[in-house]
Amino acid sequence: MLKGVGALLILASAAGIGASFSSDLKGRCMELRLLKQMIYMLRGEIKYTKTPLPEAFASIAVRIKEPFGSFLEQTAEQMGSMEGQSFGELWQKQIKQWLSDTHLKKGDKEQLGGLGEVLGYLDLEMQLSSIDLYLEQLELSIREAQDAAQTKQKLYQSLGVAGGIFLVILLV
Repeated sequence: MLKGVGALLILASAAGIGASFSSDLKGRCMELRLLKQMIYMLRGEIKYTKTPLPEAFASIAVRIKEPFGSFLEQTAEQMGSMEGQSFGELWQKQIKQWLSDTHLKKGDKEQLGGLGEVLGYLDLEMQLSSIDLYLEQLELSIREAQDAAQTKQKLYQSLGVAGGIFLVILLV
């Protein structure tokens, strides 16, 4: 009886680990799409209303889901008291602070950090061109993440269950 319960717990936990890895893939796809939506909003604020960055960030923060809403809100607040640091440094700091617990990969965060290096620094046309370039890179990342999710989700779930079965057989 006790062995049966233990075997079920091992099997359930191994299946849960596989489901967790699968969920991470879905989460990354969702967050990349949310990031794309945020950047399109930012592009619109810069291009059509010519809103200063702090006001644009604050405006977008109330319309975008977490964690990007808090990220933009805090970035807008910090821009009021930058204390001698450049916007790029502030942007990098905010990414590390607010987007560290997301499903985004290190490369995704580095690309986003690269965008912060040109925001507020270049003229309007160059900023828009940089945003467009980032959106193209983001679109490629979204496609890659979706492809990976389609191929790896079932694999992770199956490996979790198979690993659990193997472990149960090994221990029994």
